[in-house]
Amino acid sequence: MVNAINSALSGLAAASKRLQVSANNIANMHSTRTVVDGNEVVSPYIAQQVQQISQAGGGVTTRVQDVNPRSTPIFNPEDPDADANGFVAYPNVSLENEIVNQKIASYDYKANLKTIKVQQEMEQSLLDILS
Repeated sequence: MVNAINSALSGLAAASKRLQVSANNIANMHSTRTVVDGNEVVSPYIAQQVQQISQAGGGVTTRVQDVNPRSTPIFNPEDPDADANGFVAYPNVSLENEIVNQKIASYDYKANLKTIKVQQEMEQSLLDILS
């Protein structure tokens, strides 16, 4: 019984991490500059993605990794960050994909909460039967 709760708790943590990373990607999707050693440089934000890894005893762990390719060139010769050819390197973030990822993570979160609730109800029923 405890295994179901532990698996659900690891699922909650994984869904939360996916939401956090996705929100960070959206917040920085137009960031063409970053701070390196205290200096602002023309280098786009590096988007991240979360990889879930199933555990042998149940549950999941997560690993955050950089998206590849790191940037997408967009033609905008008026931008001060444009290169000699007029292209600006923007972070490789797709708003559409991020919204889908957030919806899936929210469904996963709700499903894991439901698992915990059902587990608690089953334990309560068992205690009611035994008493």
